Amino acid sequence: MESEIQNQEQLDYKALLTNAKLALKIEYQKSSALASQLQAVKTQLEEVQAENKTLKESGYEDVVKHFEARTQAAEALALKTEVRQKFLEANGCKDDESFDTLWDSIKSQIQIKDDEVRIVAQNGTPKFTLKGSMMTLRDFIQSLKENPISRKFFLN
Repeated sequence: MESEIQNQEQLDYKALLTNAKLALKIEYQKSSALASQLQAVKTQLEEVQAENKTLKESGYEDVVKHFEARTQAAEALALKTEVRQKFLEANGCKDDESFDTLWDSIKSQIQIKDDEVRIVAQNGTPKFTLKGSMMTLRDFIQSLKENPISRKFFLN
């Protein structure tokens, strides 16, 4: 009887050992599957982070371009307003209609470069006064008054 109990215990231990090995094998397979899933998620995360970085950088570039364009538009409007003021001072009146026509014909000669207003010829070279200094807006308006083509926009 005692040997039967020992045989039974040995069988139980063998069964337990076999079951434990089987359970370990199943757990190993599960952890292996989870490890490969984790690796796939890490790879996807790296791809998304790289994509986000690219989108963020291009987004910053778009914002910078947008504000640069707005700044240039504001500078151009300020310049037009300043030229209009000089025109009105030279004319001594508020002649908006003739200024708009004059502006359309001269705006290509006025440039904003490096935060500096430049009066340029058709070929893009800067214009100078007779004294050899860079032409100012006041000088430019005066030269327009003396020019036979643009003289018609000014009152006598």
